[in-house]
Amino acid sequence: MRRAEWREQVRLAVLLDRWIDRDTTFATAIDNVASSALSGFVRQKRGVVAGMVDYLILHWTKRSGCIVVGIELKSPAGRCSRGQRETRERLLRAGVIWWEAKSANAALVAIVESGVKLRKTIVKENGKVERWKKPRLADWEKPRRDPAERRPLHPDVSTQRRAARQRWRERQRIRDAA
Repeated sequence: MRRAEWREQVRLAVLLDRWIDRDTTFATAIDNVASSALSGFVRQKRGVVAGMVDYLILHWTKRSGCIVVGIELKSPAGRCSRGQRETRERLLRAGVIWWEAKSANAALVAIVESGVKLRKTIVKENGKVERWKKPRLADWEKPRRDPAERRPLHPDVSTQRRAARQRWRERQRIRDAA
């Protein structure tokens, strides 16, 4: 499932590059995964915080100043780790608007719902005008502010987990019968 998460991160990067207003908004991905134990040790010594969000968006408005939004992208089956939940609490106390999203589209919706203004239109070379429209998201895909908030599972994930439970029950029956 890590590939699915990585693909969504790339899709979000493309969407942000296309739709954010660079005059008022700064967005960056954060790569905080250590490639080795030594790298992890060095990062920890430098103060890199475990569980940091995948994307950080800073948006300036005249009315409220700087809005800081953190996006944690997860695969359809992904869940926040304990470190990510702890970091979320620290970010919330610091005034960051934190979201968990299961897709790039859901992340962009979360960013807009946080008060970040996107570019209104994009005029293509052929003269066509493109406008961002809020996509319709499935219930499992809708962004959430609290990782403990219940959401339905992606249909594929639900099927996989149901099959795994059935296999486990069968193993238990065989073990109990022996």
